[in-house]
Amino acid sequence: MGGPLSGYKVFDLTLGGVGPWAAKLLGELGADVIHVEAPGRPFRDTSPKIRGTAGLVQMIANYNKRGIYLDLKHPRDQQVAQKLLKICDVFLANMRPGTVDRLGVGYESVSKINPRIVYCLASGYGERGPMAPVPGTDNVIQAFGGWTGITGAQGRPGEFFRHWAHLDYNTSCYIVQGILQGLLYRERTGKGQKIEVSMTGAVMSLQTSRFAEFFATGKTPRPMGSGVTTTAPHQAFLCQDMKYFTVGVVKEEQWPRFCQAIGNPELAMDARFATNPLRVRNREQLIPILEEIFKTKPVRWWEIKLTEAKVPHSRVLGFEQLRWHPQVLDNEHMISMVTPRWGTFYTEGMPWRFGETPGSMRPGFMPGEHTQEVLRELGMAPEAQTTKV
Repeated sequence: MGGPLSGYKVFDLTLGGVGPWAAKLLGELGADVIHVEAPGRPFRDTSPKIRGTAGLVQMIANYNKRGIYLDLKHPRDQQVAQKLLKICDVFLANMRPGTVDRLGVGYESVSKINPRIVYCLASGYGERGPMAPVPGTDNVIQAFGGWTGITGAQGRPGEFFRHWAHLDYNTSCYIVQGILQGLLYRERTGKGQKIEVSMTGAVMSLQTSRFAEFFATGKTPRPMGSGVTTTAPHQAFLCQDMKYFTVGVVKEEQWPRFCQAIGNPELAMDARFATNPLRVRNREQLIPILEEIFKTKPVRWWEIKLTEAKVPHSRVLGFEQLRWHPQVLDNEHMISMVTPRWGTFYTEGMPWRFGETPGSMRPGFMPGEHTQEVLRELGMAPEAQTTKV
């Protein structure tokens, strides 16, 4: 059975990470995503390559799609694009403002071809303002959006979050949310609309609680390592076996249970730490006490004790541990996928679980692989298209 978007068709004119990942998610939801590109796209060749045929980014960002070649600068390929746009429900592109207009697929043009289309443009800084034409990447937006200033070791300068696509893919999720709302509006009114999403808007939204701290105190939040500014103890501790263990005491009823579990019940009676606001205020006195306690036993000991106490916790896991963890396997957070060209490999599972419309994961495509197939569906001969596969 198809996913909840089965029957919807997406014109996917995306590149890099933000747009392709959003379109991939729409494909996981069951949409027929047609990825449009011209030869020579750089991310197709990004290392590492899988069996010499596809770059890693090309593969993981293009599950659940069909790929076609179109040169939108050529009149005959523009005709193919117009015919395809007429039957699509969604248009998605992530390019600097003005680029899609120069390619002949700006909103005014596309909405005339298909007034019901949900048209989404994503960019680094948004469609307006002095930085609108400036290209944006994940680490650059981290710096501009304030993220770098609050991430890092306590008392040290800010750091970049080193996962290359963290903000890219969070922006992708906002894109999908916007498109789904656009489709819902269309179901109610019969009208399509233009939707704008920016990486800057996404990073600001992700930091809502940190902005609240700033406006409440007038002070810019500083890096705190693994610590959390609003609750304590809520951070990682080094254990006897030199492994890190994270704890999150987020409710007042958890505090006495936590103290009992670590073998120090009298700590719960200490007036300095009686409530969470006091623990936050007296963090510099509390954390050294806990650091010395956690050093006395290995991670597994603390896992057992904190599980019994029903206090949120986790050891710090690596990918090699996550790959075989029963919680990950039982919920299919990581799956194996059999592909015709790249063999069997592991990848992330679907982030949703639908009871009636489960959807499925399909491997990516070779660039331009489905060009002739799509042309036939449009009732056009391959000769009608300029770009050759």
